[in-house]
Amino acid sequence: MPEEIVIGNWRPCSKRSLVGFFSAKLPSGMVLHDLMLHERNGSRWISFPAREWVNGGGEKKYVRLVEFTDRATADRFRDAVLSSLDRHLGELL
Repeated sequence: MPEEIVIGNWRPCSKRSLVGFFSAKLPSGMVLHDLMLHERNGSRWISFPAREWVNGGGEKKYVRLVEFTDRATADRFRDAVLSSLDRHLGELL
């Protein structure tokens, strides 16, 4: 059985699609902080922290700091994190 992703530091936040922030400790030992859970129209997804910048027109933009090389890998990560997050939030209730 593969090691699980451990969720911690859950902080609810209701803003547009954003549901909350959390940390995830991966089986490799890497810890990702300030991941974000989003929900909209029955879909849920995880987003990574990003760096904010302002373009020449004064618009806020965000640059990715972490990304996957392909959609299938990103989907597997999302599914594993959502599964661990659901267990963690169920334990909090």
